[in-house]
Amino acid sequence: MAIYHCSVKTFSRRNGQSATAAAAYRSGEKLLDEQTGELHDYRKKGGVISATMILPSHAPAWASDRARLWNEVERAETRINSTVAREFEIALPHELSPDNRERLAHEFARELVERHGFAADVAIHAPPEFQKGGTGKVIDNQNHHAHILLSTRRLGPEGFTEKTREFDARSKGDSDDSYLFGPALVEYWRERFALLQNQYLERAGVAARVDHRSNKNRGLDAEPTNHLGPAAVGFERRTGLDSEKRKREASAIRAIDERVQELDAAALELAELAAQEAVIAAELAENQRYVAMDDAELSDVISNTQPTLIDHQVESSWEVSQAKRAVTDLESKHDSVARQIESWEEGHRFKTWLNSKGMGGAELDELRTGLALLGNRITKALRKVREVTEAAHDRLWPEYNRRLTLFDELIELRKAKRQRKALQVEAAQSLEFSTIAIQRHLGVLGWADGGKEWSACPKRLQTLIEDYLSTSGGEREALSAEIGRSAEVRDLLARQKRGLDPAPAPKRNHGPRLG
Repeated sequence: MAIYHCSVKTFSRRNGQSATAAAAYRSGEKLLDEQTGELHDYRKKGGVISATMILPSHAPAWASDRARLWNEVERAETRINSTVAREFEIALPHELSPDNRERLAHEFARELVERHGFAADVAIHAPPEFQKGGTGKVIDNQNHHAHILLSTRRLGPEGFTEKTREFDARSKGDSDDSYLFGPALVEYWRERFALLQNQYLERAGVAARVDHRSNKNRGLDAEPTNHLGPAAVGFERRTGLDSEKRKREASAIRAIDERVQELDAAALELAELAAQEAVIAAELAENQRYVAMDDAELSDVISNTQPTLIDHQVESSWEVSQAKRAVTDLESKHDSVARQIESWEEGHRFKTWLNSKGMGGAELDELRTGLALLGNRITKALRKVREVTEAAHDRLWPEYNRRLTLFDELIELRKAKRQRKALQVEAAQSLEFSTIAIQRHLGVLGWADGGKEWSACPKRLQTLIEDYLSTSGGEREALSAEIGRSAEVRDLLARQKRGLDPAPAPKRNHGPRLG
């Protein structure tokens, strides 16, 4: 299958590199660096199919001389850390014929030169594996590629001029290019080479296509392949077996995957624990604050917490309002143009008839075209309304849901507080009634001063009454409640209510007891 590759790199004196050395290696020639006196001889290098100079139309005649051109490149740079050359390295499809591969590389280089005005030296290289003895017979026929070596300055009629800063810029202010610069410019040329390569494949009747984007940017789950190198690739193609390098990489990848899975699991567990702790801490803090509030304070919080319906929030959001306003404006323009068309047809009946026959009526055609375009814009605007509405709903929903949950919890809390208060009031009233009743009946029956009925009172009740009379405050209230709950006092109060003797004389045959 066709494989895409297009990379860009630079050659800098900072790294000990020179343009003459790079040009000599890629063209397989002998070049003298006149600046350093160093001779670069790569005439014995194999695999160079062709090396061609591609220059701007206004380039001087001497620029066709490879040795002079690259020495002029070196002379144009005066700093010790200058970038002296830039290179596009491209893969050429093995499915194409040699002539078409060369035409593809030259056409791409020509577009680069015409766009940026630099000089290009295009070297077509065959796959790197050859039989021993320098016969040049290709064993691996799937790694055809080209090196497009470029000057970093534009080439004018008088020689090299300004730098092609657009490739190095990081902002528009650093570049003379008003459209693309820096990484975006490189990405543009990578995409352009992919399109050009696909055109050549299509013309050659090859079904395969290439894409300059990564698997991730294309939405594919496939992992990118690793570059094994020519030796390993040649071994695998000759034998059909995995090379040792591939085996080592596969083993390393498995180990990394296992470790990553362990780390992901641990990180997920820690994140879940942290999230749980955060929720618990938040709930404790919120609950303590709300529980301490009285009914009036809690009602105010509930009024402020009740969220507006999510649909109303979405409708009133800025982005949805703007999108709907855009639809309204377009619809108004559409209606206006429709009225113009209706008025024109009414005032030019004969021209309208001719127009229906395909003759004349350019103004009417223009109005109708404008009406159709407005219809298309309205459709897109309505689609935009749906998109921003969904986005606003997704954005507002978490906060709305949180406030709604809190609102419901506060309602339940207020209900519980009111129920508890009602029970407390009821208990206090019951305690007060029991205390008053006990005090009254103790006096009536003469129990308080050890009267005749005292001996008839059960021993447990005698003890409670004595303790009641000898205490005060909170202890007396507790004893009063206990006395009020006793069966003896409940029976006593029931007799009084029915008009009976509250404490009849005890029977002789039974021990002292009430009733």
